Amino acid sequence: MDKRRKETIVNEINYWKQNKLLPDSYCDFLMNLYTSGEGEFEEVKELKHKQRKNVIVAGFSLAGGLLAVIALLFGELALVIQALISILISAGIMIVSFRPGTSPLVKIFSRIISAFIILLFSIELWRTYYVNQVNALYLIIGLQCLAWAIGGFFTKQHYFTVSGALGAGVLLFLYL
Repeated sequence: MDKRRKETIVNEINYWKQNKLLPDSYCDFLMNLYTSGEGEFEEVKELKHKQRKNVIVAGFSLAGGLLAVIALLFGELALVIQALISILISAGIMIVSFRPGTSPLVKIFSRIISAFIILLFSIELWRTYYVNQVNALYLIIGLQCLAWAIGGFFTKQHYFTVSGALGAGVLLFLYL
């Protein structure tokens, strides 16, 4: 079989496998048949490309999280600007975490950073308006823990369910 025809067949098999037109085992069999066991060149390139994308997404999430933490903790900005920064960075991180092809670990990492930014903004809100009322802080954090637990339960993100339940439990222990 000539080289050009072999490349065409290998590209078609890669396309079938990538788009789930045939089961992976069939595609692997055909790939081994037509390449004499030396195939799957495109998968290695695709895997490296996905890994590079995941590193970029994780870096974006970490940089955005650090920027928000610095703005909230060390910035002398008005509360409205802090709210705007927190909302925009959290929304950006969440949008990036829902991209197809992003690894599950990067998605979890991004969502946790986003939740942490919202928690820090909630505490900053308490420090601005209710600094002498500890019960208000308990209420703010308790509502946030409840939202994490319920949201995690319905979206099947168990790390949010567990952290929300643990946070609410610790809060109840401290309050009582």
